[in-house]
Amino acid sequence: MQRVFALVLLAALSTIGLSGCGNKGPLYLPPEPVEEVPAVPEAPADAEQS
Repeated sequence: MQRVFALVLLAALSTIGLSGCGNKGPLYLPPEPVEEVPAVPEAPADAEQS
């Protein structure tokens, strides 16, 4: 009797443990990383005409 109870308990705990793994809901892809371009200061217009 104890062996049957132990097997039923083990099966129940295994089922509960396996059903609780992973993400719930729809799968999704993470957004693509945005490339940041450093801002380059523009030279004044009179400096280019020398």
